[in-house]
Amino acid sequence: MRTYVSHQEARDAFEFAELAYGFDNPEPDFPSLFRGVPGESAEERAARLDVARQVLVELLAEAGDDPDDEVAWLNALHAAQLMDVVPLRLRGSGGRAKPTLRKAA
Repeated sequence: MRTYVSHQEARDAFEFAELAYGFDNPEPDFPSLFRGVPGESAEERAARLDVARQVLVELLAEAGDDPDDEVAWLNALHAAQLMDVVPLRLRGSGGRAKPTLRKAA
């Protein structure tokens, strides 16, 4: 049996919820929360870093609640490593800055 929402076929439960409630998969935005996005202002960067720190604290608390929960620890570790990456701007062709990433000191 096929399931349709607004003339679009939903192949699984997540797709059905996405179509029905109108939200996207948040997973691709997880790294950008910690790394940032090109062209963000200083105010946007400060707000993003504040939220990223709060999310990292929550992930570490969740991991600390159950020391045997390997997934929670890996999520916290991944977030901490993403916070440790800073943008390094190099000059590319045409004088435009190309963002690259390097580990923070």
